[in-house]
Amino acid sequence: IGMHKSYNILEHAKFINNLNEIKSVFLYFKINQSKNIDKTIIKMKSTLNQYFHDDGTLPLFNGSNNIYTKNIYNLLNKERYLKKREFINADNGIAFYSDKSKKIFFDIVQPNKDIISSNLSAGTLSIELSGFNEKIFTNCGASESFGKNPEYLRYSAAHSTIVLQNTNISEIKEGNPHIRFPQSVAFRKEINSEEEILEGSHNGYLKKFNKIIKRKLIISKKTNIIKGEDSFISFKENKNRLIYHIRFHLADEMVLNFTNNKRNIILKTKLNNIWLFKCDAELIIEDSVLVDNNITKLTKQIVIKGILSDKKTIKKWSLEKI
Repeated sequence: IGMHKSYNILEHAKFINNLNEIKSVFLYFKINQSKNIDKTIIKMKSTLNQYFHDDGTLPLFNGSNNIYTKNIYNLLNKERYLKKREFINADNGIAFYSDKSKKIFFDIVQPNKDIISSNLSAGTLSIELSGFNEKIFTNCGASESFGKNPEYLRYSAAHSTIVLQNTNISEIKEGNPHIRFPQSVAFRKEINSEEEILEGSHNGYLKKFNKIIKRKLIISKKTNIIKGEDSFISFKENKNRLIYHIRFHLADEMVLNFTNNKRNIILKTKLNNIWLFKCDAELIIEDSVLVDNNITKLTKQIVIKGILSDKKTIKKWSLEKI
């Protein structure tokens, strides 16, 4: 689909720039360049054109940051008739949904034993969300100017995803390919006139905890409501009581207020937009950080926490603009 295999949007943009440099060298020496280079550049640019949040920033997956975002815009503006691409049958990478008021990104990358996979974060099934020109849900980001992400920012807990027993979904090891990672990351998309449904699952916790993790996003096309269903499915009977955390790291400068039942949180953004986060369980607010543009900001995260005992547990949540 024209996406750089690092699934790092910044690295993707750098690779396009490298292809342009190669093209210039060929032209300088009057070498007949392969048409494949032009095709690849156009394909990669039209792909890149989809990967911007509603506030114009890049999503923070796998070490991406926004230090060079202006340069990336300039790179895209060189292409006069650039169209956005549709990815109806995408089954690997960073899936997305977009309409006039919101944008959602969903990590369904299938790690493998290739060296380039060693730079992936352990954020399988993590999401980022923006709406009305600002970001709402984020991952914790990256601190290095060239996309190299320190270990702690690559942990599962640093992503807006589902974490079991405080254990990383993939084993993070600096400078080495992952030893342990999900052997199966599945994705399904369903589209109808009212909704778009993105559904992903992984078996990264199967060997250690006998659990399959599944996340379903139900996105309303006509209203600003996103519903989520996060499932823990037992592969076989496990009598151990396992602790889970479902984390939603928030953008900076948000004001949070609980309702009386502790299951609803009102989010007021820096642009004074109001969102309501609901859950079928009590919610917790914890400290978090957002690292971007080589700046670290203290933020908050919404956490759904509980203990698994049943063969199948489903936690439902929603976010609605009010």
